[in-house]
Amino acid sequence: MDRSVDGWGKTFTGVCEGGVSCTGNRDLFDDFGVAASPATGMASIIYSDDQYTNTQSSPPATYGCDPSASNTAYCDHTSIATQTGGSRIY
Repeated sequence: MDRSVDGWGKTFTGVCEGGVSCTGNRDLFDDFGVAASPATGMASIIYSDDQYTNTQSSPPATYGCDPSASNTAYCDHTSIATQTGGSRIY
């Protein structure tokens, strides 16, 4: 059964698929993980994100991260999406 997480892990610039031989955009580090809570069986996804955000729960990532810096290393940060309903992993 497929499940999706809305609004996560997106970049709007080119993504290099050449691994360590890339000379272009490598600012997302190809890094994400999925884990399930042993207490609830619900999933969490931890991922790299380079989008500008400015909310109480997700303030701007770093100095220099502003709306014009979305899709750049200035806005690189780690985000977490946690399942709150639906089918459990186990």
